[in-house]
Amino acid sequence: MVGKGEGDIQVFKKNGVPSAYMWKAEDKKWEYVGEVVDPNAGGGGGGMAVAPKYYDGDSIFDAGEYDHIFDVELGDNVMRKLPFNNGDNAIIYAEKFCHRENLGKNNVP
Repeated sequence: MVGKGEGDIQVFKKNGVPSAYMWKAEDKKWEYVGEVVDPNAGGGGGGMAVAPKYYDGDSIFDAGEYDHIFDVELGDNVMRKLPFNNGDNAIIYAEKFCHRENLGKNNVP
């Protein structure tokens, strides 16, 4: 399968686990981004809650405790923080992240 354009994101199964890949037009190949997580999965299994993590906040995301703080790398070896709470709308968080990082809305999925 060929990507629609540079930065196109698709989910494929890798060893049975949904994994995100980004299309690299110059190399004409999919680059592994990371495992896709279920934002509604809740705490760490066995009824135990995941300890919240603190995020300092920025112009888009409020400071405070979040269930997850994901490291997102955009191909420049710089990690950007993406805070997220279980049960929240992942699309809204993705839109906010793309806005903060000046990425096109085609990166939201």
